[in-house]
Amino acid sequence: MQETIRAAVLRLFPELSGGLHLDRYARVVAIADQPGEGATCERFRPRYAVDIEILTADMEPDPAYPVYPAVPLPVSCGAGQESGTFAYPEPGALVVVGFAYGRPDHPVIRQVYPLGVSLPGVAPREWLAQQSPTVFQRADAEGNWTRTTDATITDDSVSRIVRAVDATTDIARELRRISEHSTTEVGGMATLEAGTVLTMLAGIRADLGTLGALNLTSGARATLTVGEGLQETVGADRTTDVRGARATTIGGADTLSVGADRAANIAGASTETVGGEKSINAANITLAAQGTICCKAGQGSGTSLFAELLACLDEIRAALDVLAGHTHPDAGTIDQGAAVSGHAARLGGHRATIGGITR
Repeated sequence: MQETIRAAVLRLFPELSGGLHLDRYARVVAIADQPGEGATCERFRPRYAVDIEILTADMEPDPAYPVYPAVPLPVSCGAGQESGTFAYPEPGALVVVGFAYGRPDHPVIRQVYPLGVSLPGVAPREWLAQQSPTVFQRADAEGNWTRTTDATITDDSVSRIVRAVDATTDIARELRRISEHSTTEVGGMATLEAGTVLTMLAGIRADLGTLGALNLTSGARATLTVGEGLQETVGADRTTDVRGARATTIGGADTLSVGADRAANIAGASTETVGGEKSINAANITLAAQGTICCKAGQGSGTSLFAELLACLDEIRAALDVLAGHTHPDAGTIDQGAAVSGHAARLGGHRATIGGITR
């Protein structure tokens, strides 16, 4: 009776006789195919598939089964039109195989297991996606996310939004290309530090503005080169402190307008050379010297104005001396000789004063 029932059951369910209703371990032998973008996964060419050999319970190749070529791999999540999560198991990896409809020509891989291979470190409540020991993404139990690779990470998107309370970027070199506009808004203080050279270059115009104070500090030399005009406007006072020498060269005209007083204090000598005419127009002019004053005109050593003035005073004094003592025939000496002599003496005093302050 049992044999009759057994024969009837095996006729109705032939997969029971071959054990095809049971899952079996299999070993990946090779990567069967590599799908291109847009390639269709079909039964007779699944493309995302591997070649497998069925194993016995002792993990040895089962001679009762052939090597199955191009057995489709499962997609862990999101299988759709050109979508899903895909990763080939390495040759030698173990998989669990079932047979759809109990037919030996319909093998399917249910799951991939890491039996017989070394594992990465994974703690409870961690999530890890790893391609190699140096290429992985990890979320630890505290929720910290780590993405590591010894190659290149490429992000490509139409738009990108990154939000964080704190952000730290530590890189060796950086090249950033922005084909259109770029705006940086900082609600607090912004600091930019360059260890060697800082270069800022604009193709058309550069604007630097602040609603408060502006401080520019250079520990060494500073050079300002302007190809065309330079306009400087100061709304209040301006102070320039030059500890060393200062040289100014102007190729064209120089105009200075001062709305109030102007004072120049020079500790050493001062020389001004004018190739053309020079005019001074003032309500009053005062020239004061601790020593002598010299005014010259003409080429070379020139003619001293004060020297000529002294010569004129000498001539006038001599004329007064002659006038004080001259006589006329039949008339004798003049009665005002003493007064003329007094004028000559005072003239001599003025001459001595001028002679003491000029050369």
